[in-house]
Amino acid sequence: MATVKRIIVVLPGAMVARNWLSTGLLERLAREPDLAVTLVTADDKDADVARRLGLAWEPMLRASGGLRTLQWRVKASYLLHLASVFRFNAIQRFRGAQQRLRQSRRLRGLALRDGVPAYAIFGWPFATSSSALSTLLSLQKSLWRTCAPVARLFDRIDPALLVVGHMQNSFVLPYALAAKSRGIPVLGAIGSWDQPTTKGPLVVHADRILAQSRSVAGQLQRYHGVEPERVEVTGWLQMDPLVRPPTVSDRSDLLRSLGLSPRHRYILLGSSPERLGHNEPTIARDLAATLARQADCSLVIRAHPNDRNWRERFGSLHAPPHVVVLGPELANMERMADQIRHAHAVLSPAGSILLDSAALDRPAIALAFENEDEPYDDRLARRYEMEHWAELIDGGGVLMARTQADLERLVNEALDDPGLGAEGRIRLRENHLAPLDGAVAERTVAAIRKAAGLEASVT
Repeated sequence: MATVKRIIVVLPGAMVARNWLSTGLLERLAREPDLAVTLVTADDKDADVARRLGLAWEPMLRASGGLRTLQWRVKASYLLHLASVFRFNAIQRFRGAQQRLRQSRRLRGLALRDGVPAYAIFGWPFATSSSALSTLLSLQKSLWRTCAPVARLFDRIDPALLVVGHMQNSFVLPYALAAKSRGIPVLGAIGSWDQPTTKGPLVVHADRILAQSRSVAGQLQRYHGVEPERVEVTGWLQMDPLVRPPTVSDRSDLLRSLGLSPRHRYILLGSSPERLGHNEPTIARDLAATLARQADCSLVIRAHPNDRNWRERFGSLHAPPHVVVLGPELANMERMADQIRHAHAVLSPAGSILLDSAALDRPAIALAFENEDEPYDDRLARRYEMEHWAELIDGGGVLMARTQADLERLVNEALDDPGLGAEGRIRLRENHLAPLDGAVAERTVAAIRKAAGLEASVT
């Protein structure tokens, strides 16, 4: 009888959990007869999903509920983390972090609400001191030398492996330290392509790291000092449902679901949270007025999953069939893929949906406005100067709209020519999305099995 290896998978944050829960990865892990998986997430709703798959589920440590001393430690760790992120980004001189400090107070307040250290106070004192950064990281670890709830979890499960879905998140630290103290190997994953150049230091030392692309692997080596032999490029997990979906909606069915006639064409705007797309409603209103002058042409606005104010921002624009506003949707990635696949073009202010569009070979148009009535560092154009975007834009796979007139010209060209920008998208897929074959989940399972000391899959 095969030995069953028990593993713990920690997924902090809704977007990281979505990528594992909605891409078929956890279903594949559940089918491995010699693996027993315990999933740790912050959302109680994930418990039902995990149990339907036959996986165990445990809640993550939180800043609310439980013992008061534990709440204090979680909050203190988070504040130390913000100070560490500020210093790491300052030491590396990341452009996005520098720009953020020069943004208006309103945008910095929105960024702080989203967990971004957008105020200089987080860098006081010695903002660019490596020794200060080391001290902060040591202090943060000292808070979690012992943590009774995590210790009990590890003692009860006795895992052969800890898998961490986001290596730059403060809430995973107690689990990583518990694994280290017990000599349990750690497999880390980079949660999103922007994280190496925006989210601060790696708070977890992993024996192996799964990266989405050669570009991300290079950033881990260049900015975080990760040895190349510790990094494995597996691809973008969230691309699996796009390039190899279980089903593909017929165009007429998709249009019907949007309340549009079979002859309609549409442009899809994938919005961002307010701090990243603060002037999207104005752009959408003006573009909708232009599209309304064309026969059977609509603007479809897909609200970002993390946009808490989407109704206030876009609700007044909803006027089918000219403008269709879709509320936030986190789990159904196949529906998002269908909406992209049948669009004539996809627009976004530096959202990763532009990469989804390139993966499905649809024209991707970046909202990169230089609005002179805005503070220089508040303008959408600054987003594309950040390291991860600048590297991608250089390849030409994303079309840049610097003004409303630019946007309307590019949209009209895309309506006439669905192949607009196709050569650049080929380069983008090769350099930033490969391997793009729908098999990322399989490679991830194989990496987990190997890290847990198992042979190739028996399923």
